[in-house]
Amino acid sequence: MNKTMKQYKEKVLKAMMMLLAVGFALAGTSTLSSCSSDDEPYFTVSEDDNPRILNTDLADSKIDRKTNYKMEIKVTPAHYTTVTWLLDGKQIAEGTTFDQTLPLGDHELKIVATTTKNKTTSRTLKVTVTPAADDPALGTNASELWVAPGETTTIRNCKNLVDHVQKVLIAGKEAAFDVLDKGKALKVTAPSDLANGDYDITLVDGSGVEFPCGKIKVTTEPRPSMETTIWGEGEGEGEFAVTWTTPFDKLKDTFLSKVKVGTILRVYVDGKGQGTATTASWQNILTGKKDDERGDIPVDGPATWKFELTDYSIQLLKEQWGLLLVGDGYPIFRTAPTMIPTMAYTAFP
Repeated sequence: MNKTMKQYKEKVLKAMMMLLAVGFALAGTSTLSSCSSDDEPYFTVSEDDNPRILNTDLADSKIDRKTNYKMEIKVTPAHYTTVTWLLDGKQIAEGTTFDQTLPLGDHELKIVATTTKNKTTSRTLKVTVTPAADDPALGTNASELWVAPGETTTIRNCKNLVDHVQKVLIAGKEAAFDVLDKGKALKVTAPSDLANGDYDITLVDGSGVEFPCGKIKVTTEPRPSMETTIWGEGEGEGEFAVTWTTPFDKLKDTFLSKVKVGTILRVYVDGKGQGTATTASWQNILTGKKDDERGDIPVDGPATWKFELTDYSIQLLKEQWGLLLVGDGYPIFRTAPTMIPTMAYTAFP
């Protein structure tokens, strides 16, 4: 009896030890599996592994200047890899997440993953950062972006200059300037020590934010054609609300004395509406047509109208009492198309 009881106890003890061993094995498995839990899906145990960027949705992008560029990078081996962010070759951040604004322009964004063993991999994206709606911008008339060293030019058809522009840089050098025409024109003097060449022109606001505005040609060479402003340059000029009942007539009696056959008349307009250049009888200065056949030009934002004067144009202007600029609009201070901020002409020899 005692012998039987002893054998029974030994069997129970062995069974308990086996269950205990299985319990330890399961616990060990659970512990090991926790190293690659849902919280860390890309963790690998070896720092000798080659780094990998696991994102499959990386693509070139275009964003507004005031919109943060946001991205999260997944890498492996996660515990042994550092992620750095380079914009145009310069490091701007470190870490797997990125959330910040970028400067204006076309950029190359490089994402580099480096392990503790100095093994690396990378991805390169193109990011275009466009101006915000209220950012300052310059006009693009090539003849206005042409100036001799130490001389002054007036760039028209600009926007949002008032209360935004605190500095103007040409080739990185600060240039003297004045904002004219309620922020729609910039009078700027090129640095006198610049050699002939094309240089970056940049506007800078009070917070030091820079707004690249393309190139300006600084040269002692004459312009290919000379544009002369005949209305819109001085104080008190530069804006005229054109409606059916208030056509632009500031040059009605003097225009013919300033032009000839072959002159190209440029009219710089802005707003939202329609209009064209006519005689005082409201006939198109190029075709002589009127009313529905006159050929009014739609206006939807900044634009430049061009009219090359012919013998027929000069004849019409003489016979029909001079020049008008007519148009269709709304009451000023509401949705009025404010038109005719500047007039100029180009005369070829």
